[in-house]
Amino acid sequence: MELMSLDDAVRVLLGFTALLAGRNIFWLFIAVIGFLVGAELAQDLLADQPVWLALVAGIGLGLVGAVLAIVYERVAFALAGFYAAMFLVITYADKPGFAGMPAVTPYVAGVFGALLAILLTDWTIIVLSSLAGAAAILSVVAIQPRIEAGVFLALALVGMLVQWSMLTRRPHQRDSF
Repeated sequence: MELMSLDDAVRVLLGFTALLAGRNIFWLFIAVIGFLVGAELAQDLLADQPVWLALVAGIGLGLVGAVLAIVYERVAFALAGFYAAMFLVITYADKPGFAGMPAVTPYVAGVFGALLAILLTDWTIIVLSSLAGAAAILSVVAIQPRIEAGVFLALALVGMLVQWSMLTRRPHQRDSF
């Protein structure tokens, strides 16, 4: 059995963080998803540059998101929705059935995610963080495509249930961190 690389292990850890604590530790979720999006975009856009540059881009987007989450709640919700929807499209862009997608598609999905996050804050963040967490985890696991869809849905549902149960257990104020 082959051991997981450090990069893959970090991606799985970040995926579980988003999957299980996305809405409940919102500033951490937005930092995680910002990092994942920044690293993915930098790898695609700066393919001939050193790997550390993608890492710096990921850290930069993650920090911007975390600071916004703490200072400007509404903007941070929109940014989290944008990041998560964009990450989902980027992650699945090279899967069968998605190839040949226009380059603007991740950005359109991001805008849609941002609008949903603004309108339906808690539930949108729970759903998107669960989906993005499941996608991050499965992006490093090699399983058959027809099994992957079921595992993806199972992980996302577990994430949604865990986050929903944590959200309903604590005294809740709308849009509080």
